[in-house]
Amino acid sequence: MESPVVYSPIDTGKILSDTATNLIKSVTVTGWNRLKKYFKDIDAEESIELGTAFNEYIRLTQEKASKVKTLIYRKVPKNIYSFYECVGLSLEERTIDTDSVKNILDIGKKIIVTGTGGIGKSILMKHLFLSTLTDTEYIPILLELRKFNGMEIKDISLYQAIYQSLSDNGFKLADEYYKYSLEQGGYVILLDGFDEVNRDRLKKVQEEIKSFSDKYEKNAYIISSRPTELFIGWNDFIETSVMSLTKEQALSLVRKIEFDEASKKAFYAELDNVLYDKYRSFASNPLLLTIMLLTFSNHASIPENLNEFYEEAFTTLFNMHDATKDCYLRDIRSGLGCEEFKKVFAYICFKSYFSQQFEFTEHQLKERIQESKERFSSYKFTVEDYEEDLTLSVCMLVRDGLEYQFSHRSFQEYFAAWYTCKLTDDVQTKLLTSWFDESDSVISDEYMTMLYTLQPEKVNKIVLCPGIKKLKELYDREGFCVSFLKELFSGVYFRRRKRFEEGERKQSYYINFRVSNNYLCNILRMTCKLNHFQGLQIPESLQSSEIVETWLREKRDDGRHFDFLDFDKLENYMKEYNFKNDDFIELCRWLEHQLMFSFEILRKCNESSISRKKKLASILDEL
Repeated sequence: MESPVVYSPIDTGKILSDTATNLIKSVTVTGWNRLKKYFKDIDAEESIELGTAFNEYIRLTQEKASKVKTLIYRKVPKNIYSFYECVGLSLEERTIDTDSVKNILDIGKKIIVTGTGGIGKSILMKHLFLSTLTDTEYIPILLELRKFNGMEIKDISLYQAIYQSLSDNGFKLADEYYKYSLEQGGYVILLDGFDEVNRDRLKKVQEEIKSFSDKYEKNAYIISSRPTELFIGWNDFIETSVMSLTKEQALSLVRKIEFDEASKKAFYAELDNVLYDKYRSFASNPLLLTIMLLTFSNHASIPENLNEFYEEAFTTLFNMHDATKDCYLRDIRSGLGCEEFKKVFAYICFKSYFSQQFEFTEHQLKERIQESKERFSSYKFTVEDYEEDLTLSVCMLVRDGLEYQFSHRSFQEYFAAWYTCKLTDDVQTKLLTSWFDESDSVISDEYMTMLYTLQPEKVNKIVLCPGIKKLKELYDREGFCVSFLKELFSGVYFRRRKRFEEGERKQSYYINFRVSNNYLCNILRMTCKLNHFQGLQIPESLQSSEIVETWLREKRDDGRHFDFLDFDKLENYMKEYNFKNDDFIELCRWLEHQLMFSFEILRKCNESSISRKKKLASILDEL
């Protein structure tokens, strides 16, 4: 019996506040001497030149990576180690300590880090960048993948983007040195925000990452993203998830935040006594914990749901000065009241969200404000004044270099949902039907969750039920069989799943599908998610499936396991090994359970509509 691997709890004290202060000194002393092996045939003069360039790279990138603006620190960037809590990564039943990037590299050279909005993925990536400098012999590269959104698809090149990042930060290499160092595995390449890549560029970016990481396989690759099914089939990558803050970490974070001391002391006491346990889903998320602190200081209470969180956070930020100082009323230059300002901002969020625009140049921001100004023509304000309020007073956007970003994307998602509620039912249906058909982020984003909280019955009725009806018509016509599956998917993945039962490591299997009908699949998944479908335990049939076991023993010519079959290959495989289609369908019953759940939602919506009609009719009869 193999014992499970258990890692010791994370010691956040390992991350000292002066780490970044001493970084340049510690790295430059030994850094270049460690890195020489990654460069071919350099003579003494070139070594000095490259060493100087490397030191300049450290200086520039360390400064960028070690500082960040947050909801609290909106104007002046703060060193991340002044407030950072070192959270772990979850991998199956293991916890990976992230105090050093070496712990992550120990599990593999190709890592995916997933986490929900506000959980701290981007700050973690900055920490791993700095840790690479101090703890390893590699050159770290940190790229924000959304930068590809501003490029022509034909110009997207990971090879060129990495080279450009080195060059822009003083580490200019001749191409031969650059290529050789890639071939030797001289880099830890951190790719932040895969989920922020626009849909029309996503395929190209995926191809670039896969082909580049295959070609230069000696390097390490760490990719951050919100959870997405697009990683299905990335068989060379190990997928981990960012863990939530423990109570101790949440309290530690509050202690570190620079805030009005009286408010912070009162909040800390309440968080320790009751708030963490009562609002664990909020308090264990760094962003939402920050919002809790803001709203508590303003209202001495905590909102009950996520939507109220963002409403109160917005109101607080609109009416308060810098939260790190003694508070006083702002001078809103645009002259708009809170509700007027919110409507203008909500329209900006709505249009930019559905355009997959998560950052703005100054020109683009002014265009969005002007567009919203024309939408609300009765509101009298100038574009310049609103921009100043948005970025300096209310601080929904923060400036990062030459670009403006939302203080957090969840604000964009919430206010986009809030504005959607103001649209007619017909417009909502048309808009969201198209979005479900075209988007890959329906599940990973919080937009639909927030929209559902604001108008649950309407989302079920006008957004989900039309799609569920199509699913039911297909199910009634075909039954639950391979031909039904072909209408939704292009093929299947067979996967192993490790688990522990009573201290014993066991192996089971599961099946996933490659989506072909985006609309119907998004409808099914979102119906289950929003209406709280309780997933089933792994069926016994999948815990020891001969179909899956046999397939996973198959090998490609290159000797690697492969697990995807389109339906034509699946049918040939079933015939070759004398498996029955019914045996395969039995492995997919979990999907049928989701369908049955969705059909029940459709039935309830229909009954509710009939009931309301009867009620209205009876009222009319009485008049």
